[in-house]
Amino acid sequence: MTNKTDFYNRLNINTGASEQAIKKAYRLAVKKSHPDVNKNDGATQLFLDIQEAYKILSDPSKKGAYDEGREPLGTQSAVHIATEYSKDALTKLDEPQIIYALVDIVSTQTEKDTTDLPLNISFVLDNSTSMDGARLEVLKGATKEIIQELNDDDIISVISFNDRAKVLLSSQSQPPMAHVESNINSLFAEGGTEIYQGLEAAFEEIKKNSAFNYVNHIILITDGHTYGDEENCITLARSAAKLDIGISGLGIGIEWNDEFIDELCANTGGQCMFIQELDQVKNFLKQSITSLQEAYSRHILLEIIPAPGVKMLSAFRILPEALPLPTQEEFSLGILKKDKPHRILFEFLVNPIPEEIDQVVIASGAFFLKRKSRDFTIPFTLNRPIIAESEEFPPPPEEIFRAISHLTFYRLQEKAQKDVASGNPGTAFQRLINLSSHLMAKGEESLAKIAMNEADYIKSHNNFSPTGKKQLKYGTIRLMLPEKT
Repeated sequence: MTNKTDFYNRLNINTGASEQAIKKAYRLAVKKSHPDVNKNDGATQLFLDIQEAYKILSDPSKKGAYDEGREPLGTQSAVHIATEYSKDALTKLDEPQIIYALVDIVSTQTEKDTTDLPLNISFVLDNSTSMDGARLEVLKGATKEIIQELNDDDIISVISFNDRAKVLLSSQSQPPMAHVESNINSLFAEGGTEIYQGLEAAFEEIKKNSAFNYVNHIILITDGHTYGDEENCITLARSAAKLDIGISGLGIGIEWNDEFIDELCANTGGQCMFIQELDQVKNFLKQSITSLQEAYSRHILLEIIPAPGVKMLSAFRILPEALPLPTQEEFSLGILKKDKPHRILFEFLVNPIPEEIDQVVIASGAFFLKRKSRDFTIPFTLNRPIIAESEEFPPPPEEIFRAISHLTFYRLQEKAQKDVASGNPGTAFQRLINLSSHLMAKGEESLAKIAMNEADYIKSHNNFSPTGKKQLKYGTIRLMLPEKT
């Protein structure tokens, strides 16, 4: 069927969409297509087509009759969703119970052969006083090498910042390398660290060429804290996400604010990385660019709404890069790759279930994919049947069991940090001893040793060491990634 005659395509949803997903898709389509907003030719007819589609799909009997003449669910979409649960079912209890859901969204094999999306990318380089010496020289060299390796149709800009920003390379494709090298070589360390200055300049450069057929991304490299402008940076990140612009961050050394950079990146679906060795700078830049070049979509937005009586306790992105996510109903997930799923681990608390209920809806939501040609919506529902308390569960699938057990490692160090912050170093010490023991049992000897060393450091100093804190945090985040086969 063509988009003109297919009612589901008119609303950008799949066969089998829930009533709530249909209503949400209809509201979104009306906003975009209403003649008062859309001044393009044919807007009135498009609006009428959407009204007709909703009239059929919102009526259960008409929808049922319409569905009988369509292809089976799943044959129309080039992207599919797979879900694994920590339990096959929920039990009838008089108290709340926890369940985990591992949600994957992945492109099909056929879609992996689609044309690559070019990049619209901005490098934001910290040249404050603390970057003086080897750090700045390595950063300059790595940036020049990476730019030289980009494709001809990629659009590039370079920003330097300290307590003010400077556009070293304005947004353009195929910049003369002599010009790139001359401007980057002119950098020297000076001034303080104000990250907002650099991000704002990069944001403006990216917007000059922001388009549907590009992957838009800012890569920030810094070694220090920004002072007084954190909220402005987070606000900018949220604005960037709405324009399908991602932000990734690289923290060099031990002085940078990992919680702030994590939040900055999580708001746009980017990644955050901690490095101690300068020779890792180029690897990070290369890894970031390679990841962006594998984009199937230029952006993904996830909306997920817990059902009444259900609370989302946590969310953790596992793929393509591991990153803790804020507990909210809307997530910007960055790009969807051609060769890897986006994988999110959700933790839900379900209140006691009424006696007459035999199946519980945990949450409903949709992935909104923004592609080169068009945007589309893939709705989903998380639900579980109800069984008697006496029945036994089989063990959870291996992938979700591994994710949950490794999440425990991350949480132990996270709780230890909170213990120290609240003036309970003794409790933090015991948690890290416990963490070290578990890591050793899992064969993570190097990370176990770091946990033990931090326990000893806390015992003597009532605080984490700057290096050990980041090593434990990003080391346990790394464990969340699936094992390479």
